[in-house]
Amino acid sequence: MAKIGKFKMNRPGYIALMNSAGVQGQLEKKANRIKSSANAKLSPDGYRFEGHEAKPIKGKMANGYLVRTKTNHARYSNAKNNTLLKSLRG
Repeated sequence: MAKIGKFKMNRPGYIALMNSAGVQGQLEKKANRIKSSANAKLSPDGYRFEGHEAKPIKGKMANGYLVRTKTNHARYSNAKNNTLLKSLRG
């Protein structure tokens, strides 16, 4: 293999890029799309609550979003059917 060169990570640049409004907007859209897809896969349980939530998280170097189960019905469905994993695929 040909050697291209050395790579040196620019941490301040990475932090600035990942925390920029454009990247955060894309992450929020993707998290909400996954949440909506996971909620659509739930069978009706008689409740008006959404089964999943997308919430912002703060990391050491960058902020992101976390999609997680919110109700017992969603937890059971995720354990049995891998609802969140299937929602990642689209």
